[in-house]
Amino acid sequence: MMQLIANRWYAVLSSAELGSKRPVGARRFGLDLVFWRPGPGRVAASEDVCPHRKAKLSIGRVVDGCMECPFHGFRFAESGECTLIPAHLNRAIPKAMSVEALTVREEHGFVWLWSGPDSAPDGPLPFFDVHEHTFAGSEFTVPVATHYTRGIENQLDFTHLPFVHRTTIGRFIDHPIEVTCEIDGDRIKAHAGNAEAFVELIGPNIWRNITGPMWQFLAFVPIDDEHMLYYVRTYQRRSRIPGLRWLMGKVLVLMNRVIIGQDTAVVESQPAEETRVRGMDEILVPSDAAIIAYRRWRDEHRQAERRPAPASAAG
Repeated sequence: MMQLIANRWYAVLSSAELGSKRPVGARRFGLDLVFWRPGPGRVAASEDVCPHRKAKLSIGRVVDGCMECPFHGFRFAESGECTLIPAHLNRAIPKAMSVEALTVREEHGFVWLWSGPDSAPDGPLPFFDVHEHTFAGSEFTVPVATHYTRGIENQLDFTHLPFVHRTTIGRFIDHPIEVTCEIDGDRIKAHAGNAEAFVELIGPNIWRNITGPMWQFLAFVPIDDEHMLYYVRTYQRRSRIPGLRWLMGKVLVLMNRVIIGQDTAVVESQPAEETRVRGMDEILVPSDAAIIAYRRWRDEHRQAERRPAPASAAG
């Protein structure tokens, strides 16, 4: 298990990965989870284990909106209740024969998981203004062997650009770089000098880099304490023609794979550990202002090691 930020929505899975017929198994927060669609526009999730004989539910199938175990056909509703034991059609189903349904929602092309312990709030999830922007064709994932906080801090860091990215986006950036930081609740925004471009994090795990009509988006998805996934998108509004938008997205994937690859090589060379304000053998400097702000925000809101919130905690 991992330590989570209390009472926040984590982006954990792309909507594109979850079809209507097959469940998806994914390791998140150090847990093996299964996601499925109980109906159009709906999503459900639980731990990826049948309470009967501990088979993985994710290699089963979705039948009548229920998750069907591949071993003996036990079916579980999105509430977690067992609705069918084929071998015992005329017997009552024990209440203990259930899975713990987790609190999930789907917005902005992602499946989000609520960390709790409080009830999930109503209303839209915190996200960036995507007015007239599209990410068609541009989404891909990159696995990284580190704690997800390392990935976040790398993307709040301006001063690595002329070194890590000296052959790509850092070619024309000169030192010194004066970094300033703004904090507004769960939002941390960092600027380099007087440039209009900025990076912005919405805690716990989504980020963007603004460079005019086109901006880069990352979700830093926790797998376990030493592994994470980048979900990478480019939001753009240069073209209004659907086919051209998709083609532009595919071209941007090629460019972003190179840039993220440069980041990954350095990030994986650091200790694969959760970052925090105190107790780390690191010496930060003033240009690390956004990283310091993030560590302070995380230390303020992090909670003890625990499971994601069950669906019964949903508002």
